[in-house]
Amino acid sequence: MKAKFSKIIFKLSGLVAGLAVLLAISNVNSTCMFASYQPDVPEELK
Repeated sequence: MKAKFSKIIFKLSGLVAGLAVLLAISNVNSTCMFASYQPDVPEELK
């Protein structure tokens, strides 16, 4: 019983790790595109 439980936990942990990597990649890509846009500051505010 313990061996089956350990095998299931091992497979689920691999799945969770893979999903975490995909989530991190998608967040980095969307943030970089947003952060690269810098609007010009008007002269009155300088």
